[in-house]
Amino acid sequence: MKNKLTAALLAIVMTAAMVVPSMTVHAADTIYNNKTGTQDGYDYELWKDSGNTSMTLNAGGTFDCSWSNINNALFRKGKKFDSTQTYQQIGNITFDYGCDYRPNGNSYLCVYGWTVDPLVEYYIVDSWGTWRPPGGTPKGQIQVDGGTYDVYETTRYNAPSIQGDTTFKQYFSVRTSKRTSGTISVSEHFKAWENMGMRCGKLYEAALNIEGYQSSGSASVYKNNMTIGGSSSSSGNQGGNQGGNTGNQGGNQGGSGNSGNTGASSGATVVQCENMTKSGQYTGNISSPFNGVALYANNDAVKYTQYFASGTHDFTLRGCSNNNKMARVDLKIGGQNKGTFYYGDNYPAEYTIKNVSHGTGNQTVELVVTADDGQWDAYLDYLAIGGAGAGAGAGAAAGTGNSSSSNTGNNQNTNTTNQKLIALTFDDGPSSTTSQVLDVLEKYGVKATFFLIGQNVNSNTRAIMQRQVNMGCELACHSYTHEDMTRMNASQIKNQIDWTASAIKNTVGVDVKFFRPPYIAVNNTMYQNIDLPFIQGSMHNDWESSTSASQRVNSVLSSAKDGDIILLHDFQGNSQTVDALPQIIEGLKNQGYTFVTVSELFEKKGVNPNVEYKIWSNVK
Repeated sequence: MKNKLTAALLAIVMTAAMVVPSMTVHAADTIYNNKTGTQDGYDYELWKDSGNTSMTLNAGGTFDCSWSNINNALFRKGKKFDSTQTYQQIGNITFDYGCDYRPNGNSYLCVYGWTVDPLVEYYIVDSWGTWRPPGGTPKGQIQVDGGTYDVYETTRYNAPSIQGDTTFKQYFSVRTSKRTSGTISVSEHFKAWENMGMRCGKLYEAALNIEGYQSSGSASVYKNNMTIGGSSSSSGNQGGNQGGNTGNQGGNQGGSGNSGNTGASSGATVVQCENMTKSGQYTGNISSPFNGVALYANNDAVKYTQYFASGTHDFTLRGCSNNNKMARVDLKIGGQNKGTFYYGDNYPAEYTIKNVSHGTGNQTVELVVTADDGQWDAYLDYLAIGGAGAGAGAGAAAGTGNSSSSNTGNNQNTNTTNQKLIALTFDDGPSSTTSQVLDVLEKYGVKATFFLIGQNVNSNTRAIMQRQVNMGCELACHSYTHEDMTRMNASQIKNQIDWTASAIKNTVGVDVKFFRPPYIAVNNTMYQNIDLPFIQGSMHNDWESSTSASQRVNSVLSSAKDGDIILLHDFQGNSQTVDALPQIIEGLKNQGYTFVTVSELFEKKGVNPNVEYKIWSNVK
């Protein structure tokens, strides 16, 4: 591909927790019936109960497979463990994958595996065929790897398992939009599940899996790089922390659509709010929805003294509102305001303020309400301190540990700014709603990047687009017809890009620099034929009318990180995002963020966006 950097990838990334055999290249073998084995450092398995199947074992974790006339069949490559260690003891597990996925009927593209004690069959589903698994009502939503996943828990009775026919749980994380390449941070899903009461046992297997059920199809897994090891939540925690290790992402535990960023990371210091010193007129203990405290009015507060060996940490507060009104709790350290925690409804969630600078030694940490308008109360569970400043220590007995993150590429980062940067982006315009979005942006002096649908570009929307350009906003490509481009051939894909780029250029005279795929659905053919960087972004369900404005606000504010690309929508009639936007901007400004376009984000971070087979949600 023209003007692209080839990302340097290792077949297996070696880390301290586990040594995986090195890869040996040999001629590909093809198997047709049930078989397990090890090849190039990966465990593989073809399993079926009937029908026609084939699996070609290519180098490393890659493979090709096809199926027809089957009842159920699974094709996978990954790692089988000995069922003696939890995922925390094993360390972080991620898959960086790409797949040309062509199902005809019921099928999943997923990470798949089992745990024992308890016996659980789990799926992390990134794409599917004609039916989105597993049906039913989700327990909640989480955000991992820049995407939103619905979480489900089901029970199977007297069904086949790794322990024979028996009863066991099934856990599912299912993306709200399909994709066929990217990173799956398996351990982050495990952490989020446990934070929702879904206990994970000792790990038996984790593998990239293609599954078919009463269907036919084929798949070519052209990239499957598994990473095992690194910091785990069982290491570095010497403080006897209450509240447990709650993970780095995905802590939203309700069905409301809010997205929480769980920040009680490896070795975090956790302090229960009910054990802090209470002040204010009404502050009191509560026993529901958790054992904690309630702040009922302005100046209600809890505080305690914390020893800090270093001057920068992340602070995560688990809490909620008493209703569907936005609750706000300020964080003060040494008497100085350091940020605000936001809770959009009455389901407990975690909110993290990252990279907080503060004094060292003994400091008073205070959680206080100052913006109560009489419409809500704030319920607080615990405060966790960790993340930034890892290894420097927070508290005498509990080190702050390293928060681990997935391997997201190998660009050299020459960050030229110490600012916290964030890029707002909007899809599906231009429309009359775009004008309302621009009104809000202009009021706050904020720029954004708009991913336009080419067929919406015409003489009626010219004035809107010219206003976008005049305000310093950036225009980018979101296809011409907003159809699933994974179903298109190379020529059709190129037309979608060329037509949109030409429409924008001819209307307002600017060139597009980035592409966001419709439905965030990508495949190898798209990567090979689109000569623009692919942009995803963190998603906040703002295309769903059932997601309230306050839920959209809380979703953005609770998950924001330095370098994030925020994905919102300005399609016709999306008034709830317009209503949410002022609070989103104010909240992010209060967290210390500077708003930039996507181009500016890459430039200021010193990162080249032109990386093959990569879709960006965060730049760091």
